[in-house]
Amino acid sequence: MSDAHTKAIAKAAKATLHPLGLRQKGQSRLWIGDNGWWLGIVEFQPSGFSKGSYLNVAAHWLWSDQGHISFDLGSGPDWDSRVADFEACEPGEPFDEAAGRLASVAAQSFSALAGRLPSIEETADVLLSREANSSAAAGSWSTYHAGVAAGLAGRSNEANAMLHSITDTRVRGAAECYRGLTSDAGRFRAMTVSLIETQREALRLPAARAALF
Repeated sequence: MSDAHTKAIAKAAKATLHPLGLRQKGQSRLWIGDNGWWLGIVEFQPSGFSKGSYLNVAAHWLWSDQGHISFDLGSGPDWDSRVADFEACEPGEPFDEAAGRLASVAAQSFSALAGRLPSIEETADVLLSREANSSAAAGSWSTYHAGVAAGLAGRSNEANAMLHSITDTRVRGAAECYRGLTSDAGRFRAMTVSLIETQREALRLPAARAALF
């Protein structure tokens, strides 16, 4: 955190993102908004070639067993996580104005994303629609997430279809946890809550509220 431009980012982010409930992860450039079953992620991504920052904003679903933060549903076009191009820090020039611009875009992007995910039912709508309209190959994490959201929303047939269409070998194990549960809402929810608790512990997050959905 010794670089002046990094300090400028932290200052601008604190002023803009704190009121929205996001907090800095340690001394990193990552800011997290805890929504119980998903995290809002804002990353002021550095470059390996010059000082400055890109900006990524996304949701991370906590019902996986990955043990790390992933950018699962971005706030940008076509659900991409990149919402702002690189802002360069010119030698000898302050970065405060650029940091303020990035923080403002981050706040707008996070608010827009959160506005589309007010409930598990509306989240299921978003994720299932994304799968139906995606030009990318299905059967990976995005399909898994759509299946879990559908199951929690009581859409068992769609949940079953999503979770049984997983082709990515990296995701099959997670999908297998739900085998035979899509027709039993109580057990499906209990499995999901267990996964969320495990993921929250792995990410060193506090215990979630009693009512997650």
